[in-house]
Amino acid sequence: MEYEKLIDLFDYALRMLYEKDHLLFDVEAQERTFAGRLAIYLQHAFDPEFQNELCVDIEYNREGNEIKRRHRRDRRGWIAPDIVLHKRTSVDKDNILYCEVKKNEDEFNNDSERVKDAVRERHYQFGVNLYSIQPEEAKLSVFMSRDGTVREEKYLFTCLSKKLIYRNQHKDWYCENSEWYYVE
Repeated sequence: MEYEKLIDLFDYALRMLYEKDHLLFDVEAQERTFAGRLAIYLQHAFDPEFQNELCVDIEYNREGNEIKRRHRRDRRGWIAPDIVLHKRTSVDKDNILYCEVKKNEDEFNNDSERVKDAVRERHYQFGVNLYSIQPEEAKLSVFMSRDGTVREEKYLFTCLSKKLIYRNQHKDWYCENSEWYYVE
């Protein structure tokens, strides 16, 4: 998938979330509810007729036919990303998107580490850490593998602009001894 296509998918999904599901903010719905709605909109934008082998799933804990093994730094026995775009039976191939969703975190939350790990270890083409979904705006980072590092680019979606805006902020990360460091 092209990078611009991914950005267009999230632009559409966030626009639909804020246009059609704003009540979720008023009732203080859980982040799983937001992730579920975003997954619906991502699927609709990606493959509205469900003709593609690739699909959007939520809380998917499989890797091929086995339970998805944990990342090296994770203490849990298995993992289930909030949203994935993938081919269900594939392992380390046809993994397009790994996304974690939080309602109110900063960009340095634990999910950021998991997303970078997924891009590096599981060969997801893209990782998204949607770390702040607030009534007026959403903040996210997009990660992709690049020349032995993982590149992070930051975006902002606001109700006023009704579109995903590149914040002109990026970092390159590398992993050493299971710890992430950014290149200065």
